[in-house]
Amino acid sequence: MKPGNRNFFLFALIFVLAFAVSTSLSKRRGFLSDESSYFSIIQSLAHDGDLEYNRRDILRIRRHFYTGPLGLFLKKGENGRLYFAKSFAYPLAAAPFFRLFGQSGLLLFNGLMILLTLWMGYLLLRRHHDETDSLRFSLVFTLASVVPVYIWWVTADLFNFFIVFAGLFCFFYPFKRRGWFYLSGLCFSFAVFSKPNTALPIAILYLVLLFRRDWKRFLALSLITAMICALLLGLLYVQTGGINFMGGERRTFYSHYPFEMPEYRFENGFKMSADNYWERFYLSPKIVALNLFYFVFGRFTGMFIYAFPALFVILLFLFQKREREDWIILAAIIAGVLFFILVTPDNYFGGSGSVGNRYLFSILPFFFFLGYRHRPMRLTWVPLAVGLVFLPGLFMDAAHHSTYARSAGMSFPINCFPPEKTQYQALQANENPRAFGRLVRDDQRRYTVHFLNDNFWPLEENTFWTNGTSPAELFVVMPGPVRNFRIKIKNNPEKNHVVLQVEHLRRELRLQPNQEVVVNVDCRRHHIGGLAMKERWIYYFRIRSLKEYCPFFADPSKEDRRILGVQVHIGFEQ
Repeated sequence: MKPGNRNFFLFALIFVLAFAVSTSLSKRRGFLSDESSYFSIIQSLAHDGDLEYNRRDILRIRRHFYTGPLGLFLKKGENGRLYFAKSFAYPLAAAPFFRLFGQSGLLLFNGLMILLTLWMGYLLLRRHHDETDSLRFSLVFTLASVVPVYIWWVTADLFNFFIVFAGLFCFFYPFKRRGWFYLSGLCFSFAVFSKPNTALPIAILYLVLLFRRDWKRFLALSLITAMICALLLGLLYVQTGGINFMGGERRTFYSHYPFEMPEYRFENGFKMSADNYWERFYLSPKIVALNLFYFVFGRFTGMFIYAFPALFVILLFLFQKREREDWIILAAIIAGVLFFILVTPDNYFGGSGSVGNRYLFSILPFFFFLGYRHRPMRLTWVPLAVGLVFLPGLFMDAAHHSTYARSAGMSFPINCFPPEKTQYQALQANENPRAFGRLVRDDQRRYTVHFLNDNFWPLEENTFWTNGTSPAELFVVMPGPVRNFRIKIKNNPEKNHVVLQVEHLRRELRLQPNQEVVVNVDCRRHHIGGLAMKERWIYYFRIRSLKEYCPFFADPSKEDRRILGVQVHIGFEQ
């Protein structure tokens, strides 16, 4: 290793250590949903060595995060006891760090996983490429994506990225001692136990050994993987009395945690079981096509924005020398992506708290290993340049964006990309309770709106004002297909120019002070069909006022300090 490269890893290690010990996770940001559950499991394993939830757990959690474990997942066993309802793969690995260093230990563990990923990528690439190029590509692949933001997260996503990467490294790296190869089975077992869908691309990867006619390794690795998975499932069964932590009597809690007070009971939680998933499953060819597009170019989840280096590897692969093994890795990538798009079509990215697509993390390492032997290394600046366009805001305040994930998709230039219609019930914009699923009446009919940014003032009965000159974007979710929209727009006291967009149709209006107009949009004439999904029709709206007005500034006797654009009410005919 060149002295400069050795110094880089040394200084990076010092940085990770300094960051971990000097940062207070609970003061910088709270935690929600999955984070609550994973942290709860970590502290239980670290102090009690079990997966059972009891009063000691909630007291310890409150000491670290006074708000409590918002979104805690619990499951009732057949013995009547309560257990944490998440995989314990990541918590098991993180628990020693938490036991030794507290909250700082979790940041240390996350930072070390990123650093070790860089180191493994460098070691692999330098066997086929120049050392400097190898280090540069390893840095760009990881750091020019959203991955570093997850150093703040107490979830399994960064762990899934690391453990799959480590498994692939052990699988492909030519160790002098061949026994190190079988560490890949340990890594892949933990990856599957942490994120079961990972089994599909990993199973396809094992075909590499069959094509090499390496029967001994194939059988041995398959046996090791199966045995470790069985061991983990057996441990889960011994601890909880079941092997499915997502099924059965499973509930989530945002307050009134069981055992915190005598009257707080498990039955007070919200049901969150996967038992009836297939009864709720919905798919259509149009949704599949849209999801493929959104998976790459979506505003809140798209790889082009949040994981461009992975796309760049695919582009390089099309024009470089390829080996048979590379096609197997490509098949594993395709299978992994299609699983999310086809099996979880209304939430393929991890829900409203995600920065980018956190479910992609378990597949992302496969991109790094695609064609790594013959990869052109001279164009590394391309993904770096794209990352510099989209990600500086995320990196400069990663803790804020981790807490308020919607902020990234509302900022320029990311907000120039299309919002994901198919994901309307799970989008990051739904973090704002004023924006999510707001019920609106049009005479006796009802529909809901999902605002895609914060450029609106709270609903007043069935209307809303846009916020100054900022464009308000929203999905209007109708109970059926709409034949005609009647959009009533009331201007502020300034002469104004208003831009209205319904799906692809754009209208410009010149309004006098306080003027009211009704804009009729014939959906059949203009081929506006919306998106049919689960007996609902979703339509995209965008309204912008080019003039703004503040009642308080115009007349200090008024208390209204809002910066107003135009007032909007959306009516419809079916």
